[in-house]
Amino acid sequence: MSDMRKLREALKTREALAPDPDAVLTGAHGRIRRRRTQRRVAGAAAVVAVVIAGAGAGMSLLRPSDEPASIEAAAGAADLPVPAPALPFTVDELPAGLELSSWTVSGTTASGRYEGYYGAFMEIMVTDATPDTAATGTVTYLSGDAMQTQLGIAPGKVVTVLTGKGEFPDERLLEVAKTVRLVPTPVRSMLRTLRAPAGVTVRQWSRSADSEYLMLCPAEVPVKLPARVDGRCYQVSVTAGRPVAPTTTRAPQSVPLPLNRTVRRLLNGGTVLTVSTELGAEAVLEAISESAVGS
Repeated sequence: MSDMRKLREALKTREALAPDPDAVLTGAHGRIRRRRTQRRVAGAAAVVAVVIAGAGAGMSLLRPSDEPASIEAAAGAADLPVPAPALPFTVDELPAGLELSSWTVSGTTASGRYEGYYGAFMEIMVTDATPDTAATGTVTYLSGDAMQTQLGIAPGKVVTVLTGKGEFPDERLLEVAKTVRLVPTPVRSMLRTLRAPAGVTVRQWSRSADSEYLMLCPAEVPVKLPARVDGRCYQVSVTAGRPVAPTTTRAPQSVPLPLNRTVRRLLNGGTVLTVSTELGAEAVLEAISESAVGS
């Protein structure tokens, strides 16, 4: 057999081993998209892409960027409208000197605590009415030196105004309750941007002077009132404190059921972000963490 014939036979034998050109091109395009996505994520120029479930009435839109990036670690989830936290009510006439110091939005319940000089405070909460709610505007005195009034402000909605005993006249509580309207009031967040995959919604969002907390859950987790932590959910907290080294903890490979997994990183402004889950996907955990930008 001539050398040329041997060469032809060898090439023919190896022809079946050659990779499919379409598969090669698909893989190359995928790697290019991944590199582009990683560069966009590193720039942290995204907008918050979390959807508020249940608390949607108390949300408004954040400013979007020109080209919101997608997070590949979130399994290529589609980006969603960008909600920011807001109380689903407005108080037109607060006592002089009181300012909002903390707030919580959870399902159909929302509350704000307003504080002033010398320990003066007033808590205002809007909830669904129940058959045993006495929403007549009568001031009642509670244990612990507190007093409150409840008033129906819309069909099926009740506002509760609570304060310390003797801090304000009884009629002042009723006056404040009458000025509460179901008009959203934007509130400040310690997060400027945050992203989450489609179907992962915020079930609870609260803020105090130096910390913030969110609970995000996938669609398969039933909505419960009040909101309760489910192992499939993702808990996000932001605290103002001393810088810490970024850490990631994962369940050991030999454990059949995942343990609590946590990602912690330092945001701009010196705030510390912590994202944790018990049974949620690690890719989503890391995607949420990498997307966060402090305000």
